[in-house]
Amino acid sequence: MGSSVRILAAFIAVTILSACNPVSETDLIALEEKVESILELHTFEHIYRDLVYFGEERRLLGITTMNRAVLFSIDIRVTAGMDLSDGMQITADRTNRERLYVRLPPAEILAVDADESSINEYFIRERGGRIGFLELSDQLEAVKERTAEDAIERGILNEAEANGRTVIREFLRLAGFPEVIFADPAEDEELRG
Repeated sequence: MGSSVRILAAFIAVTILSACNPVSETDLIALEEKVESILELHTFEHIYRDLVYFGEERRLLGITTMNRAVLFSIDIRVTAGMDLSDGMQITADRTNRERLYVRLPPAEILAVDADESSINEYFIRERGGRIGFLELSDQLEAVKERTAEDAIERGILNEAEANGRTVIREFLRLAGFPEVIFADPAEDEELRG
């Protein structure tokens, strides 16, 4: 089931649930389950273009028997968001039925993918054997790891969290809850209403 279909199904369920007056604990559990059914909320991504170099040279008795090298660029997509099945909580305010307290799981890196169709080869030298994809996999993994660390340093998790809160807030407002207050994951007191 596509993510847009899951979002639509969750929206319909939330709309039906929000018509109930007042909000019961059963309705809140159902509301949480419907929002969690989205599973992962991809809220921000960076696309990097990185250079990858692989070189290998072997000598035997001072004679070069293998000299292989390749330099290419590749796009790396870093996607961040929230795993909504990992600790999301929705609590109704006891005094105001239109107010919800929401605790979302922290944003995290959800995927780091290398787009092989974006490869732009600058040079290749294959004396003594061809360079296979398996030989490049270690370099690609190192590039993906370095790219994910760079994305975190540049604030991808903060952007993903802010965008996730906006999506959930608007989703719940459309469902009939005009006041949505997000709690810091470390603060459980605010969620007790």
